[in-house]
Amino acid sequence: MRKIFFALLGLSLLCGWGLSARAQGQARADLYPADASGFPTISAFLDVWDGSGRFVSGLKPGDLAALEDGQPLPVQELNEMTVPAQIVVAVNPGPSLGTRDSQGITRFQRIVQTLNAWAQALPADTPDDLSLVTIAGPIISHASAKDWLVSLNSFQPDFRATTPNLQSLSIAIDTVSIPTPRVGMKRAILFITPHMDDPNIDSLMASLIERAVQNRVHVFVWFVDTDLYAATTSAASFNMLASQTGGEFFSATANSVQYPNPDSYFAPLRRMYSVKYNSAVVSGGSHTFSVDIKSPVGEIKSNEQTFNIDIQPPNPIFVSPPLQIVRHAPEDDPYNDKVLVPAAQEINIIVEFPDGHKRDLVSTTLYVDGQIVAENKTAPFDTFTWDLSNYNLSGDHKILVEAVDVMGLSKTSMEIPVTVTVIQPPRGAAAFFARYRQYITIGAVSFAGLALLLILFMGSLRNTFARRRAAQQAQGDPLTQPVIAVVEAPVAEKTTKGGRSATAKATTRRRVEAPAYLQRLTADLQAAPVKPIPLGEKEITFGSDPVQSTYVLDDPSLAPRHARLTQNEDGNYLLADAGTIAGTWVNFEPIGKESRLLQHGDVVHFGQLAFRFELKNPPAQAEPKINKENPAE
Repeated sequence: MRKIFFALLGLSLLCGWGLSARAQGQARADLYPADASGFPTISAFLDVWDGSGRFVSGLKPGDLAALEDGQPLPVQELNEMTVPAQIVVAVNPGPSLGTRDSQGITRFQRIVQTLNAWAQALPADTPDDLSLVTIAGPIISHASAKDWLVSLNSFQPDFRATTPNLQSLSIAIDTVSIPTPRVGMKRAILFITPHMDDPNIDSLMASLIERAVQNRVHVFVWFVDTDLYAATTSAASFNMLASQTGGEFFSATANSVQYPNPDSYFAPLRRMYSVKYNSAVVSGGSHTFSVDIKSPVGEIKSNEQTFNIDIQPPNPIFVSPPLQIVRHAPEDDPYNDKVLVPAAQEINIIVEFPDGHKRDLVSTTLYVDGQIVAENKTAPFDTFTWDLSNYNLSGDHKILVEAVDVMGLSKTSMEIPVTVTVIQPPRGAAAFFARYRQYITIGAVSFAGLALLLILFMGSLRNTFARRRAAQQAQGDPLTQPVIAVVEAPVAEKTTKGGRSATAKATTRRRVEAPAYLQRLTADLQAAPVKPIPLGEKEITFGSDPVQSTYVLDDPSLAPRHARLTQNEDGNYLLADAGTIAGTWVNFEPIGKESRLLQHGDVVHFGQLAFRFELKNPPAQAEPKINKENPAE
């Protein structure tokens, strides 16, 4: 009768505590600190638990909404992932653990067999953090499964000489409450215990439950004893411990009981979610982040996390911008007044993100003198083509570029001055004939050839008719008949003392010739039908201003004082540019203000005008040497 009374009393206590634990249970979501290093993408880890402390699996991105500074934003990614767990097996020794079955195997040996099978089957890619403790303290702490098994199989306590108490549970909570080595690791205790006769077990258990709840420790209890103690106060207290901390209670009151696989407890604890969303903040500073969840167990709101972010607009920078652009007629058609080259200029930029958060761009825009001349709304955003076809007059301009990112932040670069110089080709009749000289020459030669053929043909006909008429007249004229004539020897012509013919003697005046010349060339680098420029002075300046130049060249591409030609003591000629826009060129290479030595045959350009430098007495060219080889046998 007494046994029945205690059984009913324990059962009532057990049911009452169990109902209380279930009533107090509430679904929750634990949000870990947010990571803003990938801004504008914000990421964090998330745990979702139902009212009984079980992990809620299978959520989709549409089930969540990110709250950033109180504003809902869609979740872009939600991945359920596996993480290791921090597990402590705590053994509370007592006589009942040493009870043997019919095969002579103790209850604790059965437990060790179950734990061996579990530990050997643990996945290697997610190694759990394992510890083993007893009332005397930790036997092994934070070890791998392999090392932990060695300690478990070596543990041989004297169960009959030990009185059960809660010391091993307290040590287990301390052991598992240290900071986890990896974000998202869950804490769990498998508490193996017989019944306890401590009258203060309720108050002692309440303190341990509070510590476990504060440290998010899930406690799973294996109550190992006889049927007599299945409904005692201590059994009810252990059941409450499991339910209040999100664990489970298992009663093993028979020797042949089959213990559950511990991984059924710990597998859900190895789950967590990775959450990512695109931030909408456009200003730096501190911001809040939480998650609202619609789950099968109801709507859940997570705790709130704070993150700090530095946000600055993108910074566009020019890469090697042109400081001067020279437009002129094409090289192969220097008198073309309709087409100027280049027709366009490529502008390159780079876009930096001073806040360190690289993100996509929406557009980049090139401005010239405040007007849009090119715009990129799709990649590539770092190249522009500036159309120059409407720039027909020289002038100074200012360019800048603007960049806009996906957050709507924009910034313009500093202004860069660019000078556009337009060299107009010569115009008028002279330019027309110079441009089409080749065709005019061919036409004139062709016309002269036809006229000459016609004249020769007509003259041939006239001579033929004249010979026929003269022959007819000569047949009847005796004066035209052939006679024998005496031919006298020629008298030698008298010569003067100097050996020249007296009749051919004449005086000639020797002219003074320059040692070098500049021969004017056409567009196709042929000699122009004009007199060459003699270079007989030690210094000659060329230009369009007769006041500033020794030799005036009438061409709009020339500066008032364009170039300077000097002759040194060795008789060599040195040419230098006077810092002009169109420039001075030797053999199609621009020269600066430093003198350039001229060689016989060099092609010289003053702006658009071309000349060939020729020496009166050019240096002799070396004759090629030919090696004669023996003829083949």
